[in-house]
Amino acid sequence: MTATPAMPQRTALVGQVINILRSEIASGRWPVGSKIPVESELANEYGVSKATLRQAVQALVHVEVLETIQGNGTFVRASDEVGPVLSRYLAEEDDVTVLEVREAIEATAAALAATRATDNEIAAMEKLIDRADAAIAIGDIETSNARSVDFHAAVVSAARNPVLQHFYNAIEAATARTIRSWTAPEAPEHFHHEHRDILAAISDRDPERARTLSREHLAPVLDAARSSIPR
Repeated sequence: MTATPAMPQRTALVGQVINILRSEIASGRWPVGSKIPVESELANEYGVSKATLRQAVQALVHVEVLETIQGNGTFVRASDEVGPVLSRYLAEEDDVTVLEVREAIEATAAALAATRATDNEIAAMEKLIDRADAAIAIGDIETSNARSVDFHAAVVSAARNPVLQHFYNAIEAATARTIRSWTAPEAPEHFHHEHRDILAAISDRDPERARTLSREHLAPVLDAARSSIPR
């Protein structure tokens, strides 16, 4: 049962309501993509005026945690302020920078996943690779690339490190961009074989092998991206 949030005091009300809203989102009461309760309901729940509640909501809209859609309500767009800021920043970065960040996060995540992934998570990752292979078999490179993105995201999720997860969520769009940009038509099948090797190391509970294979998986792509930069 979800605990009732502490009611704000009558000082710095807007700031306190902002913190309560952040806490509600972080706790999972309102997952990303969900709609929060209407203004009057929340104002009553927190014991504040609608004007105070409205200011708090607008503050989180400004940092792109919430989004208000006229006529539809207010929706959760991010779990915190970090993701939107990093996403905007990385959208302007070159592929080499993104790939270097991916290497750091994904290699560490693979090692952690080897010690923390559940059997269900491992089975789900295997299904993603199977779906990628099925897409390759019919020449559907777009779907194959999308399942690659999903596979890497699943490895990070299985690492169960909230800081790594926040950073990876922020680079997810940039990750998809690098996969689309640096996957040659003849390469997807090879990449998915490497995904199977990484998954095997995770399944075998071998963190160092998982870390090494993850780095080796990205190394040729990173080298190619670096060599493409004019000198």
